[in-house]
Amino acid sequence: MIDKQVLINLMRKRKDRNLQAIQRYAPHLMDLVNRKGKIPCGIYIGDNGQIDLMMEGRRVYNMDPRLVAQMQFENFKKQRENLFVIPSVSSGRGHIDDIYKEKMVELFGQKPDPEKLKKVVEGELKEGQKLGALLSVGLGFGYHLELLTKAYDIRYLLVVEKDPEVFKTSLYTADWEFILRHYSENARVFLLFVGDDPAELSKHMVYALGNALNTPMLYFTPIFIHLFGPFYEQVGRHFSERINELVMGWGFVQDELWSLEYTLENIKRELPLYQGKKKVPSDSTAFVIGAGPSLEYAIDFIKKNQDRAVIFSCGSSIGTLYEEGIKPDFHVEIERTKFTYDALLLSASRDYLKELTIIFNNPMYPQVSELFKESLMFVKPNDTGGSLFPTDYPPVGYSNPTVVNAGLSLALHMGFRRVYLFGADMGYKDPRRHHARGNVALKKGTEFYKEVEAQEHELDGNFGGKVYTNSMLLWARSMIQDLLKLYKDAEVFNTSDGAKIEGTIPARIEEIVLSQFKKSEAIKLIKQDFSRKYAREDYIRHRLEDFLEDMQEFEALVGRLFSANLPARGELVDSLNFLYGWLYSQSKTGMLFKILRGGFMQVEHLYLFLSHQEDKHQEECQSIIKSYLLEALEKTRALIEPFLVSKTLT
Repeated sequence: MIDKQVLINLMRKRKDRNLQAIQRYAPHLMDLVNRKGKIPCGIYIGDNGQIDLMMEGRRVYNMDPRLVAQMQFENFKKQRENLFVIPSVSSGRGHIDDIYKEKMVELFGQKPDPEKLKKVVEGELKEGQKLGALLSVGLGFGYHLELLTKAYDIRYLLVVEKDPEVFKTSLYTADWEFILRHYSENARVFLLFVGDDPAELSKHMVYALGNALNTPMLYFTPIFIHLFGPFYEQVGRHFSERINELVMGWGFVQDELWSLEYTLENIKRELPLYQGKKKVPSDSTAFVIGAGPSLEYAIDFIKKNQDRAVIFSCGSSIGTLYEEGIKPDFHVEIERTKFTYDALLLSASRDYLKELTIIFNNPMYPQVSELFKESLMFVKPNDTGGSLFPTDYPPVGYSNPTVVNAGLSLALHMGFRRVYLFGADMGYKDPRRHHARGNVALKKGTEFYKEVEAQEHELDGNFGGKVYTNSMLLWARSMIQDLLKLYKDAEVFNTSDGAKIEGTIPARIEEIVLSQFKKSEAIKLIKQDFSRKYAREDYIRHRLEDFLEDMQEFEALVGRLFSANLPARGELVDSLNFLYGWLYSQSKTGMLFKILRGGFMQVEHLYLFLSHQEDKHQEECQSIIKSYLLEALEKTRALIEPFLVSKTLT
């Protein structure tokens, strides 16, 4: 017979040691320790001393939990589920990112092949094997985390659980002192995701992994399924559905070079910048107009009610409005290439555009401002050029990937709490009718023409039925839904006969009744909230000077790390992870991280995938990556130095 009190005392001592370890190695976890959960949890102790996890009055393991962990671990070694994040090869644009990725593919003589990699990794995991990431579905008593940590060299250990009470219970059982100490060393990371809403938890996971980690390490992620049930299954499904968002938001070095070049030019022009200090009157109404096919049915309503709303036209919707004789109060754009300039000239006459005010983000192609009567600018988040501005000019979040995202985000930032969406279809019922009439995407013989849109996903319709969409619009819809969760006091009515958008209110046009408000006052307040003051201060010059110092230090670091041949794949992987860590945490301004991050991860991701398919060409890969980074630095320096010697900011 086991003395239960002795066992309880031992577990209490373990908890005390674990709390000390948390405060030393992971103090942020104290939030979970102090947070009251929703699920009653505890520890069952049998007469024979066997313990079990109690959740909601039920035993979880129903046998020795250490034995359960060991059995699961033995099965995991031989057969397991895996997540694969597939790298892109080339965008076909022929810029610096494509050139070096194509060199990598040519070197290996093959493209990323998920099926081939699946065959490579389907065998038994070897003792001490390096794993970029491992996902544990369920925490429980945490014994399996000790087994996994001792068996493999895991860079990122990710754990999902549904309630803080489970974590608090594990403090009595798991050796958190060992686990947290291990993941506090050698650039390793332990992340525990806790939440009872599978969709929200998956969203948080994708955001955290995409913003805080060297995400390419997740290219191959084994999944250890520890606990079972609807919650854990739903988390896995939602996370699998969103995992490609990790890659979609990376961007390219070339994009950031354009951002820097065009932002510097827009600064020279002293374009007014959004300050986010003033709000429109509370009774103000906004129309945010997208280019979806259902816009056609709203044209007459918009015409009749132009005086009852501040109108934000978004992107290519300007072509439809031009043909219908509607002049928006503000036209919104976000693309950074000449593509936007060319599309505008194909969409509307110069005389029409010259009567409008445009709002765009800082990396806009500079000549676009010459087409409009007045040009206003806002800071794009997570952008190299956007990092130049003083912190009292807030970035407008959730303003991509489409212009509708930007238009809606701007309206909410400006204080509108009653917004109507038109043509924000986020999809199409007929893939041949993917835009409203008059849109540049429907003009045959132009570079913008698209006959048929992809039917990659099927969604519920705003007014019932089903709607097709592509990955970009699916992402845009997801971003709108996330944005609206931040503005619960706003009423956003979706009149679009497209995809259902959670957080919006479906509204048929014939049922809408609008009230008058002082529209001119709202427009005046909006324009007063843009300032040129930033361009007349020394802040930007100092930022650029610090940026050059960061580049010099990073260039020396690359030279040291890649000065000798690295014959083993693991050594090059470690060097790349070290470089990412330096960019993320050591650079003075953070701008070098923004300009290199996307492209660096694209090339690293491709290398990790291809070299795991076939372990060869390590020296040549190192040379390609080194040349890529040094050329990116040189191109960046060539943009900054002429600006600093100019008299613009003196």
